[in-house]
Amino acid sequence: MLLLAVAMLLRGSQNMAQTTFPLLAGVVLHLPAATVGILAAAGSLVAIAAMTLGAARVTPRRAPLVLAGSLLLLAAAFPLIAAAGGVPLLAAGVLVLGAAGGIGFPTLISAVGAGAASGAGPGARDRPIALLSVALSASLVIGPFAEGLVLDAGHGDLRTAFLWFGLAPVLAAGLLALRPWARGRRAGPVASPGETGGGERLGLRRALGEPDFTVALLGQLLYSAPFAALIVFGALFARHVYGLSPSAIQLVFGTFFGVSLVVRLVVAWRSPVRHKLRWFRVSALLTGLGLLVLAGGRGEAELLIAMALLGAPHGLTFPLAMAMVAERRRRRELISLNAHLTASVQAVNLILPPVIGLGIDQLGYRVMFLALLLPVAAATLAQHRVGRRRAARASAGG
Repeated sequence: MLLLAVAMLLRGSQNMAQTTFPLLAGVVLHLPAATVGILAAAGSLVAIAAMTLGAARVTPRRAPLVLAGSLLLLAAAFPLIAAAGGVPLLAAGVLVLGAAGGIGFPTLISAVGAGAASGAGPGARDRPIALLSVALSASLVIGPFAEGLVLDAGHGDLRTAFLWFGLAPVLAAGLLALRPWARGRRAGPVASPGETGGGERLGLRRALGEPDFTVALLGQLLYSAPFAALIVFGALFARHVYGLSPSAIQLVFGTFFGVSLVVRLVVAWRSPVRHKLRWFRVSALLTGLGLLVLAGGRGEAELLIAMALLGAPHGLTFPLAMAMVAERRRRRELISLNAHLTASVQAVNLILPPVIGLGIDQLGYRVMFLALLLPVAAATLAQHRVGRRRAARASAGG
C-alpha cells in the first residue's frame, strides 16, 4: 500500500508536468508546436538513456534507494519549468523530468511486481500489477482536477501550478523512507520454484526473441503513438481547436483518465485476465474510434466522447502488457525487462513529437491526429502475427 501511494504521487506529478509544460510553452512563451515537439523528444531521449543505462542495471537491493533519488530528481524539474522565460531553462526542466521518470517509473513497476515473486503459477503477478495500474489511474484522475482547482485559485497561472505540484514527489520520497527497506526481511526468496529464467539481466535482443515480451511490446506500441500525441499536444489541441480554457482542459483530461481508472478497476477485479491478446484487439478498435471522433469533432461534447473512448485502451494496455511481461519472471529479469519495455515505448515518444509538431504547424491538428491511425494499424497487425506464432508454439509444446 505504501508503494501504491508513492506510485500515485510520482505518476500524478509526472503527468502534470508532461501535459502542462506544452501549454506553458505554447500559451505563455509563444513557442511553435515544432519546438514543443523537439523539447518533448529531448525529454524522451534522456528518459530512454536513463532506462537502458540506469534502470535496467538496478539490482533489487538498490532499487529503494534509486527510487527515492529519482523522486527527488523529479521534484527538481518543477521549479525549473516554472521559472522558464525561454527555451534554455524550459529545456533543462524537461530533461530533468525525463531522467527522473526514466529511472523511477520502471524501478517502481518492478518493485510492485516483485512483491508477488513467491507466488508460483500463471497469473501470480497479475493482481499486484493491476492494483498498481489502478493506483496510477487514480492519480491521473485526481491530478487534473487538482490542477484545475490550483489554476482557478491562481487565476490560471501555470507557473504557480508547477510550484505546487513539485511538492508531490518530495512527499513520495518521505513516504518511501517510512518502509524498513534496509532489513529486506519481507522480500521473500529470489524466486519461487514456478518461476522460469536464470535470474540475470536480459538484453533487449534476447527479450525480443520471447513471444510474450514481443506481444506485450506491440500492445504498448499500438497505443503509444496516440498517447504521446495526447500528452504533448492534447492541451494545445483543446485550446486552439476547441477553444477551452486551461481549467476546462484539465476537466477533459480528467474524463480521459477517469474512464481509464474504471477500466483498470475492472481489470484488477477480474485478474488474472485470460485471453490478453483479445483485449489488446479491443484496445486497438477503441483507439481507432477515439481518434476518428477527436479529429472530426466540432464541439466540447465530441471532445469528451473522444477522450472517453481513448481512455479505455489507456486503462487496458498497460496492465495487460506489464502482467504478460512479469509472468513467471525472477526479480532481476523483471527489472531489466520492464526497463527494456518502457524504453522501447519511450522511443516512440522520441520520434513522434517533432514529426507531429511539424505536421501541426503545416497541416493542422485534425489532420495529424487522424494520421495516427497508421501506426495503430501497423502495430495491431504485427501483434496479431506474433500472437498467432505464440499460440502455435504453445499448442506444439502442450
